[in-house]
Amino acid sequence: MNLLPLQQGIIYGPLKSRRLGRSLGINLLSTAFKLCSLNCSYCQYGWTKELTNSAKKYRGYLPSVTDVTQPLAQALRFHKELDYITLSGNGEPTLHPDFPEIIDAIFEIKEKLMPNIGIAVLSNSTTCWRAKIRQALRRIELPIMKLDVGNQVSFKKMNHGPAPVTFDKIFDGLKSLSDIAIQTMFVRGKVDNSTDQEVRSWINRLEEINPLWVQIYSLDRGTASDQLERVEPARLQEIANIAKEMTGLLIEVY
Repeated sequence: MNLLPLQQGIIYGPLKSRRLGRSLGINLLSTAFKLCSLNCSYCQYGWTKELTNSAKKYRGYLPSVTDVTQPLAQALRFHKELDYITLSGNGEPTLHPDFPEIIDAIFEIKEKLMPNIGIAVLSNSTTCWRAKIRQALRRIELPIMKLDVGNQVSFKKMNHGPAPVTFDKIFDGLKSLSDIAIQTMFVRGKVDNSTDQEVRSWINRLEEINPLWVQIYSLDRGTASDQLERVEPARLQEIANIAKEMTGLLIEVY
């Protein structure tokens, strides 16, 4: 399996998504390098070139609000059948220094041109402890937030967050949000979060967060680390069944 190339523009797609239907993607980050607040072993874009919890010094590489809104309006006029506008791209979208303002602008455009579609974001959850980011996320119809593990030790092994990013900070931020989906990548190999012990730790955290929806999956593309293995569908379904029984949450395997 090969790594995905970086997105080379601001607007991409529409893509047919298992979770989101026909999704028009927005990349709020650089097209030259991956900019992220985590360095996940399984990332389909490879290791993070610029690892940071603040993107202010990278502003010159990032699109402005107008850079986003103009091509978005054009795309919405052209693509008539969409289910979601999805913020994702070459790293962590909520790192953009103008993320709240961009969300406001996207809502204004979509209400004028295509009011029935939703807005989603694929986030690694590292910024949701910030009040302004939480406020912006609460406006979004479907915030899909990452939670791969249930403790700091496993977080460091799998997600490699730089200081001051910690598991506890992420967990506290997620608990303060409501109406969110949680996405979890399960892997085996050098890092293994699919063991019974790790799954129990993760389930305990889910109970406290109480999301609307949990999406679990395993490797489907290339990964930054070449020492990871895919968790088989039968084990993923077993994990889902255990988590459903213990929490009563809606948990789906992808």
